[in-house]
Amino acid sequence: ESHGVNQIKAQTTMTLYVITGPPCSGKSTHAREKATTQDLVIDLDRIALAVAAEATLHHSYPLAIRNTARLMRKAAIPAAILHSKRHDSYIIDSKPTTKARSIYRKNSAVFVALTAPYSVLVQRIKEERPPWVLQTLAQWYAEPDE
Repeated sequence: ESHGVNQIKAQTTMTLYVITGPPCSGKSTHAREKATTQDLVIDLDRIALAVAAEATLHHSYPLAIRNTARLMRKAAIPAAILHSKRHDSYIIDSKPTTKARSIYRKNSAVFVALTAPYSVLVQRIKEERPPWVLQTLAQWYAEPDE
């Protein structure tokens, strides 16, 4: 006789997901839609909001907060890799370096590459982000993949 808890799907293989793509391509949305409360999500923007003042708007924090969030994210990635042995982990890494890709691959990461037409990304940025994100988008495309 199986009830409730016994009927929960027993997953033996958990996954490390690395979500890549330019600004406003849907990386955070993808993680939000796929992750469960048991999963770990490493998202620079959410980390920044966690250390910013309560009233800080999404993507509207100063460079000092962003830099602090980058350090926290760097420390959180090994934890996400370890967590992925028992539960899914999602790491949002817009454009991973060669070294980062190697580490992710060694840990059997599944890469989720998101994008949209450039004009769509620009429109989303204009509607949803501060103006400086347009420069970040241009830089994302200007920098060659490692």
